[in-house]
Amino acid sequence: MPKRRWTKEEVDYLVENYSKKSINSISKDLGRTKDSVFKKAKRLGLTKMVRNWTEEEIDILTLNWGKRSIEKIARMLNRSTISVKKKAMELKLGSQYIANGEYLSTGNIGFLLNKNPTTVYKWLKEGIIKGRTFGKKSVYRVTPEDFIDFLKNNPNKWCGYSARIDLIKPYFYTSKQSNLPEWFIKKVNSDFKKSYGDIVPFL
Repeated sequence: MPKRRWTKEEVDYLVENYSKKSINSISKDLGRTKDSVFKKAKRLGLTKMVRNWTEEEIDILTLNWGKRSIEKIARMLNRSTISVKKKAMELKLGSQYIANGEYLSTGNIGFLLNKNPTTVYKWLKEGIIKGRTFGKKSVYRVTPEDFIDFLKNNPNKWCGYSARIDLIKPYFYTSKQSNLPEWFIKKVNSDFKKSYGDIVPFL
């Protein structure tokens, strides 16, 4: 198969956007492989300028980490997934446990609450947590809204001291709500005080 030559328009586009967009985005825009884009940029002597993170971008990353996928966050920020991962590690946001931002698995909830997934599965079977089943194996999935309802209506089932609060907080930050609800703050502070002798310092 003959090698596809670069047109003047493609080269102009590459020069114009190489420092602004990710190689992945440029390759999709031009219908070329990432390897082809990278090699052409190298031959042209193009380099990527280091784009500093703004406070607004850091806020968006922090509020969406664990709630939306890395790919979605990268698109929101017009950054590469590698850039997003590196910044998340730098900010010590923890691992990205939620696969798609739409549903939580029994494993996700177990991790967030520091509970055995078997216990979470039992709660789902008993209807304590509202969930939906998918596939032939009837795998349970829980929406963030139903997860929050569970936290609110079953304070005796989870502990604010042992739960991973920093990873739970993003589920409360939606277009309709920008602050943590009073019931959540009281619950976490109460549990934290019982175990630690003082209220949690980061709420």
